[in-house]
Amino acid sequence: MTLPTSLDVVPGMRSVIEHCCVTRAHVDKDRAQSLRGLRSCRITLSCISWLPPEILTTIFTYIVEEDTFKSHTGTPRPCGAPISMIITHVCRHWRQVALECPTLWASINCVSTNWLDTMFERSKKTALVVIYGSPGLLRSCFQQILSQLPRIKFLQLCSYPWEVDRIMDCLSSQSAPLLQTFKFSVARKSHTRVFGPISDAIFKGRAPLLRSVELTECTFSWTSCIFSGLRILDVRRIGSASYPTLSQLLSALRRMPELERLTLGLSSRISEDTEPSDQVPLTRLKSIALDTCTLRNAVSLFSCLAFPVDVKIALNLAPIGSSLSDLFSAIHKDPDGPGPIIRSMRASLSYHTFGIQFGTSMSLKSEYFWDPHDDDIPLSIQFKCSSSTRKPPIIFDMCQMVPRRQIQSLFVTSSLCLRDNFWRVGSADLPGLESIQLSGTCNIRSLIAVLQSGGAQGLDVAYPSLYALELQNIDFGCGEAEELQDIVIMRASHGVGIHELRLVKCRNLVDNRVQLLKEVVTDVDWDGHEEGLVGGDGSGGGCLCHICRDESSGDDYMQAVLHSDYDYDPDSDTYSED
Repeated sequence: MTLPTSLDVVPGMRSVIEHCCVTRAHVDKDRAQSLRGLRSCRITLSCISWLPPEILTTIFTYIVEEDTFKSHTGTPRPCGAPISMIITHVCRHWRQVALECPTLWASINCVSTNWLDTMFERSKKTALVVIYGSPGLLRSCFQQILSQLPRIKFLQLCSYPWEVDRIMDCLSSQSAPLLQTFKFSVARKSHTRVFGPISDAIFKGRAPLLRSVELTECTFSWTSCIFSGLRILDVRRIGSASYPTLSQLLSALRRMPELERLTLGLSSRISEDTEPSDQVPLTRLKSIALDTCTLRNAVSLFSCLAFPVDVKIALNLAPIGSSLSDLFSAIHKDPDGPGPIIRSMRASLSYHTFGIQFGTSMSLKSEYFWDPHDDDIPLSIQFKCSSSTRKPPIIFDMCQMVPRRQIQSLFVTSSLCLRDNFWRVGSADLPGLESIQLSGTCNIRSLIAVLQSGGAQGLDVAYPSLYALELQNIDFGCGEAEELQDIVIMRASHGVGIHELRLVKCRNLVDNRVQLLKEVVTDVDWDGHEEGLVGGDGSGGGCLCHICRDESSGDDYMQAVLHSDYDYDPDSDTYSED
C-alpha cells in the first residue's frame, strides 16, 4: 500500500514517527534500569555480598598487595588505572567498602598521572608504597609523586639518565621520616650520559627508618646518610666515580652493624689504600652475594669481615686467578669450628662458565646457580672460564677446600665431554658418595669406563658407596645399556650394588634395553622416552651415537671432540691459576 504524499498527511506521519521514537527511548531506558535493578538484586543475593566489610577489606588488601609487590615487569596497566579503582566499579557495595579503606589507595604501582591526585586524597594519611619500574611513565609524574615524600615508606624508581639530576633535586628537597625501603636504578641507553651523583643531602639527611637500599647503575658517595643503620644493601653496576676504596667500603659497613643481606657488584679492583686494623663485625649477616666480582676483590673483602658461620654466600666471579685457596681461607676463617655440614655438591659445566654449589641436604632443587634462594645452599660459586681453568676436575679441588664436608650426592650438568680422569678424581675425593645425577648433552662413556675399572687408591671398585644413579638427557651409545647391566652385576658381586636407577629423556634407549637393567637393579624409574639416534630421515641414515661415530670415523674422533670442548691434559690434574 502506497502512503499518500500530500502535505496534510506527511506532517502527521512525522509526528507519529517522532512520538514512536520518544516512546521507544523511554522503553529502552526503563528496560536498562530494570536490568540494572535485577543485576543489583542478583549481586546483593550472592554469597560474596553476605561477607562483612572487614572480610572484603582483607581480600581487597591482599589483591592490591599482590599486584604491587609481585608484578616485576614494571608495565603499567591499560589507562594507568590502579587496581583499587577497578574494584570500585564492580558493584555499589564493593565501591563503598573500598572508598572507606585508605590502605587500598596507598599502593601506587605505575599509576598514570591522571589518577595520582585521587590516590593521594583517598589514601588520606596512610603511608604510601610507590613503585615505578617504567622510566617512561615516571618521567611525566615524578614531581607529583615526590611531593608526597614525607608520606612514602617504600620507594622504587627507575629513571632515564637525563632525568636523574632532576629527580635527585626532588629527593633532596624534603626529609623522608617514614621511608623504610629505597630502590633506585638508571635505565642505561646505547649512549653514555654523565649525570650527578646521589647527593649526601638526599632526604635532607633525615631518613631515620631507612633499612633497605638497592642501587643500580648509579653514582653516589659512600659517606651518604643512606648508608647507615641498614639491614639490606644491594649495590650493582655502579659508576666509576662511586667505586670505593677498601677503607671506604669497610667504613660504610661499620655503620651497618645490623646488616642482614649484602649484595655488591665489584667488577673493578678495589684500591687497598690502607691496611685494615681489625675486622668489621657483621653479627646479624644472613647472606652475602658478590656479583661480577674479581677474585682479588672477594679475598680482600672476606678477609676484613667477621660474620656467622652459617651465612649464605654467593659469588659470581671473573676468571679465577692465583688465590683460589686464599678465597676459601678468607671465607672459612675457622675450618675446624662449628658450622653446617655439607652433604651435596652440584656442578654446571659449560665452555664459558663453571658453577658449583654446596648444599646441606641430599637434594638440590634450586634453578639458580648464582645467588639461589634456597636456605640449604650455603655456598655458590660461579666463574668465567679461561683456557687455563676450563678443567672440570677443578670442582673436586674446590670441594677439598670446603670444611665440614660429607658429600653424599653429586649433581653434574655438562655440555663438555667429561674425560675418564674427571670421574677418577671424583672417586678418589668423594669416597662416601652415594648418589650421582648426570644430565646435559654429554654422554656416559667415561663414567661407564671408570665404573668398569678398579677404583682409585687400590679400591676394587670406583665409588664404593654409590647406591643411586640418575641420568637425564643423556645419549646412550650402542651397547652401553648392556655394559651398565654388567657393571651392576659386577658391583653386586663386591657387595656395593646400585639399587636405584632413574632414566629421564635419554635417547637411544628402548624398552628391551631397559628390561635388561630391571633384571639387575631393584628400583628402575624410566619415563618411557624412546628416541633413536638415526641419521637422514630415520630409516637408513645409520646410527649417530658416539660409539658408532667413533667406529666410522676412526680412533682419533673422540680425541678431537674432547679437545674441541676444552684443552685438558688427561695425564694431569693440575690447572693454571695465573
